[in-house]
Amino acid sequence: MPGDDSPLGLLRAEDERINPAITLADRLMRRDAEKLLTVEEVSEAEKVLAIGTQEIETVEFHRKAFLKTPASAIDYVPIGF
Repeated sequence: MPGDDSPLGLLRAEDERINPAITLADRLMRRDAEKLLTVEEVSEAEKVLAIGTQEIETVEFHRKAFLKTPASAIDYVPIGF
């Protein structure tokens, strides 16, 4: 639903994509073990690690904010529960 700022609405609005670490791991596992990484692959792996680190930091930030937020009662049952 357009303009839905609820957590579920925000999650639904996000693009679906494959985790870049899974894509890189799949590509590397499909080749022979004796082949070395290229400079481009090392650079890509560094970018994937940076993205993963940023995601972990974002989740940790939100988790800490969630733990500080006091519980509050609502007078309706959300759709899906």
